[in-house]
Amino acid sequence: MLSDMGKLFKYTIAILIVLTITGIFIALNMSRPRLTFSDKMRLSQIIAECNADLPREIGTIGYLDSMSFADETITYAVSVKGDNRIMLVYSENYDEFKDMLKYSFIEMNGQENLGNIFAHSLETKGLNICFKISTENKKSMSWYITGKELSAFVDSCKLSPTTALKKVIDIQIKIANLKLPVTTIDSPKATTVAINGIVGDIKDESCLLQEIKYEGNNLIFEYKVNEEGVKDIESLKGREEDLDFMNALVQELVQDKDMLEFIGILAISHSNMVLVYRESKSDEQISIKIPYIILKNHCKVSQELL
Repeated sequence: MLSDMGKLFKYTIAILIVLTITGIFIALNMSRPRLTFSDKMRLSQIIAECNADLPREIGTIGYLDSMSFADETITYAVSVKGDNRIMLVYSENYDEFKDMLKYSFIEMNGQENLGNIFAHSLETKGLNICFKISTENKKSMSWYITGKELSAFVDSCKLSPTTALKKVIDIQIKIANLKLPVTTIDSPKATTVAINGIVGDIKDESCLLQEIKYEGNNLIFEYKVNEEGVKDIESLKGREEDLDFMNALVQELVQDKDMLEFIGILAISHSNMVLVYRESKSDEQISIKIPYIILKNHCKVSQELL
């Protein structure tokens, strides 16, 4: 019943974690305000070291292939799976994808304000970032963000890391053209969107996502469970505080590559994941709050950053 959640975030969230985490190391390794020739040589060396660990798989959407530095710009090259339909999704939602890239830096502020530090470092050092995607048929598209633009954005954005993550999810749902609450009527639409690689099929109609919201640093997913799913809900009763059960649950979730990336984003933003299951007839509900300290132990993000 949880697999569809991972598919919901299949596309861009997985990319953000790669972009931002890799960038931290670069920005914070530069000591002086402006880049000298030796600084640029050092930056090129850092990027070369990053490239030694690439390509890196990003969920099921593709790979971070390489990074490069030229003309004061750090470029991230990503190859995505799919054909022209994938590129059409990107082009039709170009501004929305750029917004998600910028909000990812706010998510990083859960790490002792690292998002703001990174953004201000880019501006101070006169650096920019470029995010370039390409498909198997060699079609490509790029997003260019100056350090000044990014710095101004993080200064003006007053959202908490968890709220920023919710903002990204809202944009993601909008791009997928999928309305909440999900109903059985939405299944054909979801299947169509899945062709574009964003949302998976909604096959398990016994448990459908109704709402995503946030309270404090809790990201809450509310599901409606019909008669077929009641048995699953019954098995959860009495385990709401069971840490071993939570660990096992998250371990099962991260077997899905896209959920693994999403769990990493939750950990980066120091957000807890709350799963609420409500029976459609009785309105009885069970809530399982999985704290950040458990989530971080199951993600690929370096523990030094968490």
